[in-house]
Amino acid sequence: MNVIKQGLKEAALAILPLTFLVLILSLIFLPFSPENITRIVIGSLFTLVGLFLFLQGTKISLIPMGELIGAYLPKSGSLVLLMATAFIFSFSVTLADPSVHVMVEQFKNLSASGVPPKLLSILVSIGMGLLVTLALIRIVFSIPIRLILIIGYLGVIILSFLAPKNLVPFFLDSGSISTGPMAVPCIIALGLGTASVLGGKSSLEDGFGLVGLATLGPILTLMIWGVLNL
Repeated sequence: MNVIKQGLKEAALAILPLTFLVLILSLIFLPFSPENITRIVIGSLFTLVGLFLFLQGTKISLIPMGELIGAYLPKSGSLVLLMATAFIFSFSVTLADPSVHVMVEQFKNLSASGVPPKLLSILVSIGMGLLVTLALIRIVFSIPIRLILIIGYLGVIILSFLAPKNLVPFFLDSGSISTGPMAVPCIIALGLGTASVLGGKSSLEDGFGLVGLATLGPILTLMIWGVLNL
C-alpha cells in the first residue's frame, strides 16, 4: 500500500503543477468554457493514472533488469558481450520511450525536412545505444568523462556548421527529448550496476554521467545523417 501511495505522490508532483498552469493560462487567454476546463481535468486524471502505471512498471521490470545486466556483464570478463548487451538494451528502451514517439509525431509536421519520421526514432535510438556503450567502456577503462564530453561537443559544433541550418535546433534538442521517463532510469540503473562491481568506481558519479554522455548520441547521429543525406 505504501508503494502505491508513493507512486501516486510521484505522479501527482509531476502532473498537478502543469495542470494548474494550463488551467490558469486557459482562463486568462481563452474564453471561459466549462467544457474546456472539464476536458483539462479529465485529461490530467487519465495522465496521472497512466504515468503512475508506467512508472510502477518501469520500477518493477526494466530498472532491476538494467541493474542486473550492469552487475553481471563485467563479471563475465567479455568486453564484447558487455558492449553488445548495453547497445541492445539502451537501443530498445529508447525506441520504446514515450518521449521519442512524441518527438516523431511532432516531426511529422515538418514535411519539407527530408527526414523520414519512421527513420527518426531508429537514428535516435542508435545514437543512444552507441553512446551508452561508449559510456560503459569509459567506466571499465576509467577514461575521464570530461575528455569524451569535450571531443563529443567539439564534434557537435563542427557538424552544426555542415548540417542543414533549419534542422540544427531540432538536432540539438533531440538529446534532451530522447532521454525520457523510460530511458533515463534504465540507463542509470545500467551504469550503477556496472560501476558497483568494479573496484574504485563511483556508482553515483558513473551512473548519472552515463545519462550526460548518452544525450550526445542522438545529436551526433542525426547531425551525421543530416550531413550525409540532406
